[in-house]
Amino acid sequence: MIGKVKRLRHQGKRLSDREIGAAPAVAGEIRVYGVGSSVIANITDPNSQVGDPLLPTLYEARLTTMHGPGMLLKGEERPGGDAGPAYVQEWSIRTRNT
Repeated sequence: MIGKVKRLRHQGKRLSDREIGAAPAVAGEIRVYGVGSSVIANITDPNSQVGDPLLPTLYEARLTTMHGPGMLLKGEERPGGDAGPAYVQEWSIRTRNT
């Protein structure tokens, strides 16, 4: 699906409403898929042949809220890969009306 994503946390800490409102949204193709028993979410440039993520990957992603063209995914970011720390992250997603 095509949409815009705003990250709601930084290193696990929830951002203030003011910080969230001021942050730019990242637009692209949102992909949610399973790998083994895990659910992964990425946002990529839909015109990219490589498909590199525009934001850090969201692991163990789960849908927590859905309302109209908006939804909230919650999971964890692993900025240092599997060997580093993991932080809770939430994505506020607005999908494009088609």
